Amino acid sequence: MIRATAASGHVLRSIRLLLEAYAGTELPEWDAFVRTLHSSHLDPGDVLFSAGERHPFVYFVEQGLLKAQITNARGRPVIAFFSEEGEILASMPALAPEGVRQVALRNLHPRARDLQAAVDGLSVHTVTAIEPSVVHRCDFRVIDRLGSRYIAWARVASAVSMTYAITLQADAATLRSSPEQRYRQELELHPDLLERVSRKDLASYLAVTDVALSRIARRVAESQAGHPG
Repeated sequence: MIRATAASGHVLRSIRLLLEAYAGTELPEWDAFVRTLHSSHLDPGDVLFSAGERHPFVYFVEQGLLKAQITNARGRPVIAFFSEEGEILASMPALAPEGVRQVALRNLHPRARDLQAAVDGLSVHTVTAIEPSVVHRCDFRVIDRLGSRYIAWARVASAVSMTYAITLQADAATLRSSPEQRYRQELELHPDLLERVSRKDLASYLAVTDVALSRIARRVAESQAGHPG
């Protein structure tokens, strides 16, 4: 069960340092932003937000591990990405500025249909805690409103959206690799993450069956044993 609490003074200082680094200057009307900020404590299995839900919030992950699932073409949930400590987590369509909505509504982009989620402001992911987690939530609409009055907050809105988009793009780029290549990459770059997720979740993330994952893991282990160091 998710438990919401007021953000502590330490959390507020940490988030202010981060956001002012994005802005490159001090942020005016900080109190207006702080009023929207609160902390959530999740147990494994708790759902932070669901696909199809209007959820215009940004989360800063302080502790724990969460998974974001999306429904594939066969109607099955698959894991699109994991979010761990230090990352920003959000429903990307909820962060879309008004300009994106207008372009989609007026059909001014060749992929306007793909932008429909931004028009509706609906999440495309269901995010669930894998481990006991602590996240800090702020209302992106407040950042957007402050950004219309202050260039510093406009920079924050742009930087948060861009940072999140870049990380998602990096995750999407790995989909061009085979499941075994992705497994090897995760093993090299994020060995600690592989130790924290279940075999079932890892198989979902790699889009393979449990049996196929076992074969991949065995081949990789054998190849590493044959080429030590």
